[in-house]
Amino acid sequence: MYSDADEVELLVNGRSLGREPVGEEHRFRTEFETAYEPGELLAIAYRDGVEAGRDILRTATGPVVLHAVPERPVITADVGDLAYITLTLVDSAGTVHTAADRPVRVDVSGDGTLIGFGSADPATRERFDATEHHTYQGRALAVVKPTGPGTIRLAATAQDCDPVEALVTVESRPR
Repeated sequence: MYSDADEVELLVNGRSLGREPVGEEHRFRTEFETAYEPGELLAIAYRDGVEAGRDILRTATGPVVLHAVPERPVITADVGDLAYITLTLVDSAGTVHTAADRPVRVDVSGDGTLIGFGSADPATRERFDATEHHTYQGRALAVVKPTGPGTIRLAATAQDCDPVEALVTVESRPR
């Protein structure tokens, strides 16, 4: 784990694995040895003995749900504006299912056109101009260009998930 704090404590399901030094003299890195357990992994950073930050990872549980959320619900009908719509595989609590990757298909209608669709998979051979792409660690991203004022509708489907849609309002360019 990486941190610019003095030390980091790691807790697995509430059980502390202790504190380890980190920071510049340790190249901002430390390691903990543990076996995988589903649940919660909590890292607490300390600087001068005082908590300076924390980060939590949780295991996703239950059925996989497809989520589609635009970065911004309103964009402008300008050649330089784009709508970024994140597609995520989550559980009922919103925790990302990082090990449940599957192909997602998108369809854009209304006042926009799909200009890119993909994931952060560094080894993908899938085309970014296609309407279907596999998620990577539970995530993918669609990029849509407005074609005029109105509404962009992105509909998405994935295996064993209910279909979802995201709406983005496209406003006229400011004059």
